[in-house]
Amino acid sequence: MKRILLSVTLFIAMAISVNAQDIVLYWNGEPLPDTVGVYGDAGGDFELVFEAYVKNESSHKLQIAAARETIQAVEGTDNSFCWSGSCYSPMVDTSADDKDLILPAGQMSPDPPFSGHYTHGQKSGETIVKYTLFERGNVTNCDSVVVIYKYSLTGVEDNVFGGVSISDAYPNPATGKVNFDFNLSGVNHASVKIIN
Repeated sequence: MKRILLSVTLFIAMAISVNAQDIVLYWNGEPLPDTVGVYGDAGGDFELVFEAYVKNESSHKLQIAAARETIQAVEGTDNSFCWSGSCYSPMVDTSADDKDLILPAGQMSPDPPFSGHYTHGQKSGETIVKYTLFERGNVTNCDSVVVIYKYSLTGVEDNVFGGVSISDAYPNPATGKVNFDFNLSGVNHASVKIIN
């Protein structure tokens, strides 16, 4: 009986260690969810950019590589990625061996060494790209994120943001001070950009 119990305990411990995730993608000090959205409209930049920090949560240094998989693309658009100081053309899906990031145990990359780039070419639609950061030589030790790039020529649709709303500026006309009412239901990170 003791032998069976010991065998089961060892099997469970091995299964847990095999399934442990040593590489974790972060943004703003929090692990990234499985899917994120990057949105833009005609008043914005020609390129939409996704960035992530990488953390080695193991007890040893890791040689980390990057890969990209385009799941769905708007015709006439491009997507690419930059990893560990090198930017790759839209034709490349996996980073070069000599450009891997060597990340010490327990450390997070100092700057976002990973960025995904989407050039929309003024074409409305949704492009979906999966990025995977993995240990070179052990592709099962990885973390992935699916990024939905959405570009609109007429502006970002209200329903894209779900429970997010913002009021018109008041008082109108304003003199020196302006107010906005807003609702950010379910939003973990937001920023405000004032353009004169």
